[in-house]
Amino acid sequence: MRKSVLIFAVAASLCMTACGSAIPDMTEEQEAMVVEYAAGLLLKYDRNYHGRLLGAEELAEAEQKEAEERERMLEEEARKAEEAKKAEEAAEETTEVVDVSEEPETITYHSIEEFYGIDGVAIRYAGYELKDMYPDSGADDMFFAMNASAGSKLVVLHFDVENISGQDKELDMLSLETKFKISFSGESPKYALTTMLTNDLASYKGTIAAGGLEQLVLVAELQEDKAQSVQTISLIMRNGTEEATISLN
Repeated sequence: MRKSVLIFAVAASLCMTACGSAIPDMTEEQEAMVVEYAAGLLLKYDRNYHGRLLGAEELAEAEQKEAEERERMLEEEARKAEEAKKAEEAAEETTEVVDVSEEPETITYHSIEEFYGIDGVAIRYAGYELKDMYPDSGADDMFFAMNASAGSKLVVLHFDVENISGQDKELDMLSLETKFKISFSGESPKYALTTMLTNDLASYKGTIAAGGLEQLVLVAELQEDKAQSVQTISLIMRNGTEEATISLN
C-alpha cells in the first residue's frame, strides 16, 4: 500500500510540474534528483529488494560453510590415509616376522655322500695337482685327454671313493644328477669341466668291490698365476633342489 502511495506521489509531482501548477518549476537536474530520491524510497520498502540482499548474505554464508566443510573433509581424508599407511606398515612388519619364523632350517652337509644320500660309500678329498694335460700322455689305455688353454692350468681334484658297505656296491653318480662348482681362494665358483673321463666323479658309473677303493677326479681350469697361488678350495654341490658348500682344505 505504501509503495503505491509513493509511486502516485512521484507521478503527481511530475504531472504538476509539467502542467505549470503552483509548485515551482524544476530544472532537469532537480527532476532527476526527485526521481532518484523516489527510486531510493521504492528500493527501501521493496520486499523483493530486501529478499535479494538477504539471498546474497545467505549465499556468502553458504560458501563459507562449504569451504569449511571441504577443509574438514580434506583433513579427514588425510587422517584416514595416514592411518591406512600405518596399518599397512604394521601388517608388513607382521608378515616379515612370520616369514622369518617360517624360514626352512638350514642343513649343513659335511660330505658329498651325505648331500647326495649315497649309502655304503665314503668319499674323501685327497688333494689336487696342476696339469697342462690330463691324463698324462704316458697313461695306459688313454682314450680321452684334456689340454689346458694357453696361459691356464688344469686343476685336477682327487677323491678317494671307498666301499664301506661290506658288499659290492654299484655307484651311479650320473643318475643322481650331480652338479659341482669349485671356488678357488674365495673367488666366484666355476662349474667343473664336463669330460668323457671314466673316472669323472660327476658322471662315474661302476661297481666298487666290498672294501674296494676308486680314485675319481673333478677337473677345473684356472689362470696360471691364480693356479700357482691357490689358498682355499670350496666345493659347491647341487642336485636340482638343494645346494650346499663344503670346504676341501
